Amino acid sequence: MHNNFDYEEITSKAYNYLKEEFSYKYVTLRHYRSRWLPVKEYMGKHGLKFINSAVCKEFLLEFYKGRTHEELIEKEKLIEKSVSVLSEYMENGSVQRKCKVRYLEGSIGFQMKDFLAYKRSRRLRKNTLDKIESHMSNFNFWLSTNGIFSIPNIRHHHIITFIKSLDINKRSLIHDTLMDLRGFFIFLYENGIITTNIATFIPKDNYQKQNKLPAYYTEEEIGKLLESVDRGNVVGKRDYAILVFAAYLGLRVSDIANLRFENLHWDQSKIILNQYKTGKDIILPLLPIVGNALLDYIQYGRPKSDEQYVFLLVISPFLPVRPQTIANMINRRFSNAGFKSTSRRHGGHALRNSLVKELLNNKQSLPVISEVLGHKNTTSTRHYIRIDTESLSQCALEVPLVDPLFYNQEGGLLLS
Repeated sequence: MHNNFDYEEITSKAYNYLKEEFSYKYVTLRHYRSRWLPVKEYMGKHGLKFINSAVCKEFLLEFYKGRTHEELIEKEKLIEKSVSVLSEYMENGSVQRKCKVRYLEGSIGFQMKDFLAYKRSRRLRKNTLDKIESHMSNFNFWLSTNGIFSIPNIRHHHIITFIKSLDINKRSLIHDTLMDLRGFFIFLYENGIITTNIATFIPKDNYQKQNKLPAYYTEEEIGKLLESVDRGNVVGKRDYAILVFAAYLGLRVSDIANLRFENLHWDQSKIILNQYKTGKDIILPLLPIVGNALLDYIQYGRPKSDEQYVFLLVISPFLPVRPQTIANMINRRFSNAGFKSTSRRHGGHALRNSLVKELLNNKQSLPVISEVLGHKNTTSTRHYIRIDTESLSQCALEVPLVDPLFYNQEGGLLLS
């Protein structure tokens, strides 16, 4: 049974969904709208008053004219993609981003999927999981092209040859691939799938990733960001509340997206939740600025819904916002507030870093900051200390003066 929709109404909703969920720019959205028009023409041609996913599929059958997807020209492929997106939105009320093709076929691919499921259970970030999946896919594809289709047939020299096939200029790719392959074979060994721990034979490289200095914003800049949000509409009320949660409580976007009403303890002025990334429970104060922003959103901006997640999309069927939606929104709000994207990072983590900077300015101790951030230990928190430039400058040693004659001696630099 397919739900029927008015063409203009449903395409407007799909347009707004793509704009909010994926932060598509006007040009991209305009292309989507224009590529939906052939369906409208099809409806007129066949006397159809309403549109649904079945109509989209019937349109595509006529559109193909007996051709396969590969036989379509590029313009036609774009129309096919856009109509498929509209059809998916009508069926599910949402659209999933299409992932890159992954080769996880056969018995080796089956074990790799188990390994990915294990990694997923460790609550790793989506970007990290995508990288692991990509590395597994590349390795499995290489094995299959070399006639290796089962785990027992993989030998040490196969791994070495595969690594040598990677681009030598992409040192980080080689390093991450080695690390993930090591993890994969440890997983197989610990689960009794292989009797020899091949991971011990996988070479280690000397690549060292240089972490960038954490981006942060001053209290005045955070104020400028919040003031730039128009709270006179439902989107502004929601976005403002989310920004306040990130800036004043340092919550990750995943935890903001997963926030439920049961986490809000108004009588105790506390927020108690289990962090998605670490699985650790955290208790944070329900600060006045946070509580006021939240009440304004719940009373005057949140759609009427029985959904227990606090933050929802503003378009029907009012699904919970996803972490990526929040990340995109924060980036967009920074840009709208006049912050250039080339100078500092704009994501939710930048707001988290800014809270740390403020705590350091107020001379808070490392254990206290670690507790606020919800870290399992202070080791993870030490990374943030690098933004405390004032304290670090006090640790710098004075450079002793050097006699100018030193530069005139043999082997030294000659002064002009």
